[in-house]
Amino acid sequence: MHGIIESLSPENGQIDWKWVGSVFVFYVVLMIGAAGVVIAH
Repeated sequence: MHGIIESLSPENGQIDWKWVGSVFVFYVVLMIGAAGVVIAH
């Protein structure tokens, strides 16, 4: 977990927002898909 936090905040202090955004979008799509499976059953 500590490595993930370090990778999100490198030495230069800049966060790769494109990477963070893509992970967030992936998480949202995953949750919507999971909800769809639950509703479908």
